[in-house]
Amino acid sequence: MECFSKVIVLYQILALQWFSPKRHRTFDCESLFFITLNFCIITGLFCWIYQHQSLVIYSDNALGYVVDFFKFLLMVFTYYSLLLESGYQRGVLYKVWDELERLRNIFPSAKWALLPQAHLRTVALFVVYMSWWELTYAYWITKSARSSNFTILFWVLFLLLHLRQLQILLYTNVLGFCLMAINSELAWTIELSNGASRYGGRRSDGQICGYLRKLMEGFARVERLLELLNQAFGYSLAIIKLINNIYILTDTYWIVHGFMSGKVFDSLYLECCLSSKFICLMINLHSNERILSEFHRTRVLLHCVHLRWQLRCDQGWQMVQHFLLKLESTQPFAMTALSMYRLDYGTLMQIAFNVTTSISLFIQASQ
Repeated sequence: MECFSKVIVLYQILALQWFSPKRHRTFDCESLFFITLNFCIITGLFCWIYQHQSLVIYSDNALGYVVDFFKFLLMVFTYYSLLLESGYQRGVLYKVWDELERLRNIFPSAKWALLPQAHLRTVALFVVYMSWWELTYAYWITKSARSSNFTILFWVLFLLLHLRQLQILLYTNVLGFCLMAINSELAWTIELSNGASRYGGRRSDGQICGYLRKLMEGFARVERLLELLNQAFGYSLAIIKLINNIYILTDTYWIVHGFMSGKVFDSLYLECCLSSKFICLMINLHSNERILSEFHRTRVLLHCVHLRWQLRCDQGWQMVQHFLLKLESTQPFAMTALSMYRLDYGTLMQIAFNVTTSISLFIQASQ
C-alpha cells in the first residue's frame, strides 16, 4: 500500500520490519543492511555497558546494583528476543499487508491515506515527550555522571521498545478503522432496509443482499487480519507487559529511595520520566479497547436491520442470521499476548495495583 510506505520504511530502518515496501519479497538486501546496522550498534552498546559497569550501573549498595544490573540483563534479553521475533514472523507480517490491500479494495476511502499521517504524528509527539523528560533529568536534575550515563543509555534502549509498541499501535488502529468502515456500511444498509420494508422490491432486495455479502466478506478479512496480528505480535505483547511492569517497579524503588533520602524534587521528576511508559501503554490499550467497542457495535447494528424486510426477503433473513451466528461464535475479538491475556484497560489496572503494593513494601524495607 503506497500510502503506508513511509511508515514501513521507518520500522524497516529500526529493524522492526524485515521487508521493503518497494519489493514484493519478505527479505531483501536493504532490510539486511538495516538489520545488521541495528544489531551491531545495539550489541556494541550492550558490550560497552557491561565492560564499564562502574560508569553506568549503580554500585553504592548491593540492592541498588542488583536492581540496575537486572534491568540491564532484562533489556538485553528483550532486544534480542524481539529482533528474533521480527525475523521469524516477517512472512506473517507480509500476509498482514496482503489482507490490508484486500480490505482497502473492499472499503475504498480517502481516509486510508490519513492513517499513516496520524501515526507518524503520534510517533513524533511521543518521542519528543519522552526525550524531553529523560534528557532534562539526565543533564539538569541528576547530580552524578553515572546516573546521567544510565539515563541516556536506557533512554535509547527503551525508546526502541516503545517504538515496537507504536508499531503494534499502527496495526491495531488500522484494524479499528476497518471495523469502523464495516459499521459505517452497515448503518447505510440499515437505512436501505428501512426504506425497502415499505417501498422495496426485488431490485432493492438484491442491492441490500449485495451490501450484506460485501460486509460479511469484509468481516471475514478483518477476522483473518486479527488472527495474523496476534500471531505476528503475540510474543511482543507478552514481553512488553512484562518489561513495563518490571521497569515501573524497579523505578519505583528509586523514587521511594529518593523520598526517604530527602530528594523529593528528584523523585517527583523521576515520576514524570516514568509517565512515558504509562502513556505508551495507555495508547496501545485504548486502541485495543476501540477494537472491542467497534466489534460490539457491529453486533448491535446487525440487530437493527429492519425485521419486516428480513421476513419479506428470505435470502436477507438467512444472511443476517448467518452474520449474527458468525459474530457470536467468534473468539474474543481482541489482541492477546500468546492467548494468555487480553490487552485492555484491565492490564493497566494490574500494573497500577502491583506498583501500589510495591511502594508500601519499599517504604517498609527502607525504614
